[in-house]
Amino acid sequence: MFCFKCGKQLADGSKFCLFCGQPLDAGSAAAPVAPVAAPHPVQPQIPQQPVQQYQQPMQQYQQPVQQYAAPQPVAQPAYNPAGFAPVGQKPKRFDITKPDTIIILASCLFLFISLFLSYYGTNKKRVGVSVATSLIKVATGWPYVIAIVLCLIFLFAGLKIGTFVMSILNTCWMLLVVVINENIIKDAHVENSITRGPGFYMSIIASVVLLVGGIMILVRRNKEKNAARQQVSYVQI
Repeated sequence: MFCFKCGKQLADGSKFCLFCGQPLDAGSAAAPVAPVAAPHPVQPQIPQQPVQQYQQPMQQYQQPVQQYAAPQPVAQPAYNPAGFAPVGQKPKRFDITKPDTIIILASCLFLFISLFLSYYGTNKKRVGVSVATSLIKVATGWPYVIAIVLCLIFLFAGLKIGTFVMSILNTCWMLLVVVINENIIKDAHVENSITRGPGFYMSIIASVVLLVGGIMILVRRNKEKNAARQQVSYVQI
């Protein structure tokens, strides 16, 4: 027989359980109690849903890091130091919108007009004095024409150094003509008989303005050259 309390096996007809002391009667002995197995411990289950919830934002923040980790290099246009323009594009040699170009064109036009105006004239009170009425009629006027033509050729060809040099030569020739003519008039003692016409003053003003335009175009050339060198060095780096 078995004890119905602790499940130990006992001798048949026992009154008490030798192990737990439980009194046994005939009814309990007739129905032996099978031993009850101890329940297995239940392992707690860890919920995985919060872990998945926190893993999703981590993937979202990792995507921008991958985008900025290896930035693509920006392709910079390679510049041609001779033309100051990107490779594949034709350099713009003549630009009518630049102030120095406008000044040079205007000064050449007024200087050419001054050659046909009265340079020196005679006073009506004195007779017997012969002077040229315009510079185009004497040899000293033709160097002005040559300077104007060469200056325009260099300007349209984009040769800024040539334009600057011709503006200096024209101004020097203007000063030489004025000084020589004034000394001749002074030595001949005919100051009261000679009058200076509009061509005299216009040629001086136009020559000075042409020199200013030549200096401006030279300054612009140096700025463009320095900017092109800096751009080329940046692209190479």
